[in-house]
Amino acid sequence: MDFDEALDRFHDYLKYVRNMSPNTILAYLKDLERFKSFLREHSLDYTGIKRRSIESYMKSLSKSKGRASGLSVSSIARNLSSVKSFYLFLFMSGEIKSVPTDLVKGPKLRRRIPEYISYENVQKLLSSFSKTRMGKRNKAIVAVLYYGGLRVSEACTLKLSDVPIIDEPYIRVRDGKGGKDRIVPLNSQAAAIIGDYLEIRDSFPNAGKTEALFLGTRGEPITRKMIPKMLNTQAKKAIPNIHVHAHVFRHSFATHLVQRGVNVKIVQELLGHSNLATTSIYLHVADKEKRAAVEVLYTSPNR
Repeated sequence: MDFDEALDRFHDYLKYVRNMSPNTILAYLKDLERFKSFLREHSLDYTGIKRRSIESYMKSLSKSKGRASGLSVSSIARNLSSVKSFYLFLFMSGEIKSVPTDLVKGPKLRRRIPEYISYENVQKLLSSFSKTRMGKRNKAIVAVLYYGGLRVSEACTLKLSDVPIIDEPYIRVRDGKGGKDRIVPLNSQAAAIIGDYLEIRDSFPNAGKTEALFLGTRGEPITRKMIPKMLNTQAKKAIPNIHVHAHVFRHSFATHLVQRGVNVKIVQELLGHSNLATTSIYLHVADKEKRAAVEVLYTSPNR
């Protein structure tokens, strides 16, 4: 079996056995295409590769490859993770007798505290949207990202049936990261914002031809590229000194919940994290703010 055939089988494994999202699978395959180039460049057989060659590959990623300083530490770690998963799959499939990546160590990652914006700035942004058709749509997108804690890819794939806003409103996220579904309850403010958009959704061209919740100017389902551009434009008007990116609302959602004393396990379920350790990073945000609060006692009130 050549490398490309092995890659095709690995793709099917990720899709049908691991139930990974298309974007996650794409990231794995992109990393492995880079690994394939390394194998070809050094005339290496992927089934007989040794640990030393894997380590050489990792070192090559940190060197200049048309960039000032190669890949970032996090990108190198992700590449190693992809290669390790690939070889573990080959081992489980009986294609190789040992896993060459077993003892290969990745770079140490600094645990970054996620960026978030204050509740007040979220409200400023929400209040800045116009009453036009596009304004109501864009406001509803922000409401879904913030009040639902959704990833951009999840917001783009929402269907009308996924957001019932009568009685007890909620968002149903289908095939989230890792292929998992989850339910996120919505508060009354979020439901009202989404309801305002739903009232005018049918005025979009071809609205009746698709079940997609959010539509573009021609009635097509919105794409991942549309949202960051819209957010950047609106944020410059409403909160010009604040850096806003699409994922910041998910971070803000989680951070604000933790700050208000919500159990981290509940936050984990709302975010759809499979590992509690992933969610626990938001505890560090709260800890940092607590430390800043007690430092105030060291500062004279007259200063």
